[in-house]
Amino acid sequence: MNARVKSLYLCAASASIACLLPIAPAAAQQQAGAYSGHTADGNAISFDVVGDAQGHFALSDLAIQFTAGCVQTGSSITQSWHFFFSAGLPIEHGRVKHVENNPQLYLLNSLNFHGTRVTGTTEARLPILVPGKTSQTAQLCASGKQAFEAKLQTPEGSGPFDHPGTARLRSPERTAILEWSSGGVTHQELRKQP
Repeated sequence: MNARVKSLYLCAASASIACLLPIAPAAAQQQAGAYSGHTADGNAISFDVVGDAQGHFALSDLAIQFTAGCVQTGSSITQSWHFFFSAGLPIEHGRVKHVENNPQLYLLNSLNFHGTRVTGTTEARLPILVPGKTSQTAQLCASGKQAFEAKLQTPEGSGPFDHPGTARLRSPERTAILEWSSGGVTHQELRKQP
């Protein structure tokens, strides 16, 4: 009888300890919806995450603003880029990287998902013409690696293509809208990449 009581006490103690142990969440590392936040230097970042019925998540678009310092002239330039990924950039193990590497811009964004919060880094380099010099004279302007944090603002169902008047992109696979300011005038350029 004593052994049976001891055994019951041990089972009850084991169950109590098991209740105190942290249980791994069954939810995914990321959640679908609209996210927004800021980089360490105060620039805006926003993006949308979409999911399918199998629980696969992808980045459907990303908007980033950065300020790049230009060493040659001692000035800086602020640009905003918005990228749309109609095929989606897959999020794997709670992480996704977005790289743009062309003559007009080098941009690297790394995103790490923690439920409804996202942390990461962004960095950019781009050539800018030197004012008053020939069209052949360009300087490299750079935004060093900036940490950022973003939080879920709107749950799934209000993606970038669900707003009235917004075109649904079928092809090309990627479209980038560049927006920048120069001399108080805002310019926009639509770039399509196959």
